[in-house]
Amino acid sequence: MGAEFTAAMSDGGFYTFEHDVTRIVAGDPESVRARLADALEQAGYRVLNENPIQARRSARGGATTGCSTNILDYSTSLNIGLKSAGPNSTRVTFDYVVKQVYTGYLSKGDRHTLTREAEAVIALATTRATPSTCSSCGAEIVGGSRFCRQCGAPKNTTHPAEMEVLRLTAGANASYKSIAPGAFFIIIAMLLPLILFFLDQDSAKFAKRVMAISAMAAALGASGLIMLFMGLFRLRKLAKPPTEAESLPLPPRRSIGVPDTAELPPQSVQHSVTEATTDLLSQKAERMN
Repeated sequence: MGAEFTAAMSDGGFYTFEHDVTRIVAGDPESVRARLADALEQAGYRVLNENPIQARRSARGGATTGCSTNILDYSTSLNIGLKSAGPNSTRVTFDYVVKQVYTGYLSKGDRHTLTREAEAVIALATTRATPSTCSSCGAEIVGGSRFCRQCGAPKNTTHPAEMEVLRLTAGANASYKSIAPGAFFIIIAMLLPLILFFLDQDSAKFAKRVMAISAMAAALGASGLIMLFMGLFRLRKLAKPPTEAESLPLPPRRSIGVPDTAELPPQSVQHSVTEATTDLLSQKAERMN
């Protein structure tokens, strides 16, 4: 296992990430290739080629202008190399290229986030290969079927724990990149007026210097507060678990049991067969007379 991370500046003050992650996955290269392609689609990528695996994800949110703190929001190209590492194991190498990242938002946490994403994709591919059991009848559900072939109940699709680790890692890293600069700007804004004590207070330009330093402190303080509140809001949102999709209702089961006597008509309106035929005979005799 291994990971490598490099960054190169492009035109306009933007950076391009190049990050490599290597992991060992159980299975032969061909079966791993098919499972990884499906897992990438679940992770939000568009698979352009399967041999070799090439996928791409477009920029979203603030990343379209280079102002997002979440590295997963930026335009990403992913190449995956597969090589046999044994009789039933494959070495998988994820080659990330993340483009148009602004210089002020680079951090080591971005490398950890991309590494967690590669592990989440592998976990999705591994989960797909593992047969699951129907929670309704206990039958085995193999492959990508969404329903049980025995009773028709929907399959319980539980995401692997690596997906939650990825969500927490990406959210914490993005929050840190908002809170840390915000706190720094606030501290600078509070210390900036101290410069006035070292200036010549008898000078005719002192009033102008006070106004200029006050404007700079106000601008830095306001920017710092906005970034700080954005980071805290993201942390608060991160603490809430993701809402799960509503599960499909289970199909009704047919069972033979004792009928419910409460649904029967009351005793006063019930008639036996002999009572009904006796009434018919008496009515027929009256007509004949």
